[in-house]
Amino acid sequence: MDAAAKTLAKRYARAYMGLDGKAFSSELEGVARAKLAGLRHIFEASRPFLKTLTHPAINGSVKLEVLARILGPENKGTAAVFVGLLVREDRFNLLEDILDRSPRLYDSFCGVLRAEVYSRYNLSEGELKRVGKMLADMTGKKIHLCQFITERVIGGFEIKVGDLLIDATLKGRLERLKKELFAV
Repeated sequence: MDAAAKTLAKRYARAYMGLDGKAFSSELEGVARAKLAGLRHIFEASRPFLKTLTHPAINGSVKLEVLARILGPENKGTAAVFVGLLVREDRFNLLEDILDRSPRLYDSFCGVLRAEVYSRYNLSEGELKRVGKMLADMTGKKIHLCQFITERVIGGFEIKVGDLLIDATLKGRLERLKKELFAV
């Protein structure tokens, strides 16, 4: 996807979520969560028909009819109206990127930061809590940790928060020690 399409998808996601400039409340959090769930449901239901809904030679009214059959008559919620707009504007191809960006907007609104912990073995509950507390203290946000087991980490762990990588692995420590020793 080119830069212009990514920018456009980001704008659509912001408009769909409608959280800009609003103060956090549990009511708005529920509405935003429902919007995300609706968009995910429609994307999964329409996945087998992606070629039809994105093909440039297929008439927009035919695409809308296909979408209406996918969703059924009872599905007329916010997500269905939004996806109908994407089809009418011939921008259904942006839906996957919009769906990728919308949870980030939701997390930002809720003050949640997602972090990934990579280690060779499962970390204990206490270790995960300490990592989460450390990140929460550093960022001032609620932390949602996901743990991944990988063989590339021999000892220790890596923490990925957005584009930031915190390397607390054995390999990383040895590389830093090597740089210090040979920097002289």
